[in-house]
Amino acid sequence: MPCDYDSDPERWRSCDRGVQVFGDVHEPVADRILRDGLAPVLDVGGGQGLLESLLPAGWPAIVVDLSPAQLADAPRPKVRADASLLPVRDQSAGAVAALWMLYHVDEPAAVIADTARVLRPGGLFVASTSSRSSDPELTDGYPPTPFDAEEAPDIVSGVFGDLDVERWDAPMTLLPDREAVLRFCRSHGLPHEAAERVSPPVWLTKRGCLVYAYKR
Repeated sequence: MPCDYDSDPERWRSCDRGVQVFGDVHEPVADRILRDGLAPVLDVGGGQGLLESLLPAGWPAIVVDLSPAQLADAPRPKVRADASLLPVRDQSAGAVAALWMLYHVDEPAAVIADTARVLRPGGLFVASTSSRSSDPELTDGYPPTPFDAEEAPDIVSGVFGDLDVERWDAPMTLLPDREAVLRFCRSHGLPHEAAERVSPPVWLTKRGCLVYAYKR
């Protein structure tokens, strides 16, 4: 996916979260953070702060993002920073989330290594990403990125070791009409012609993974 939140904000705005009926990753991640009592939370690449919105009011959390357009709507506290150079002290965070963002960076292992630096022992790192074979109803395959579900667990394991991986492969997104299909194609970088492959309403098969790792 292009990292074009500032250069092409209309692509991002064409994304309709309401069409995803099942499988949003932010809720289970927030649940695990609360279950383990982890704080403070760094939401790296957190955009407009969806993860923080699912935590109780006052739960220590900071949105870190490089995009001014995304941070404009994020709650405070928020920090504009490069994900590979987090402006955070060593061993000071209870949890670091990198949801739907590591495919934007050239070297995800470097970003993950910096999250390990800022996590205290017992702290949680969690990342999510999609598979190249997601949305087979609209495409025969997405172009490879540096952090696809096919390789993501191995990349995270190279930094943290043991992992807990949750995968999905199921109909999760419902596009009710042609306009919804076109919006989805726009937001996901698919050509306009991809909409001709389906007759709405259509369920899209989502494939991807969540990777959890605790710092030893």
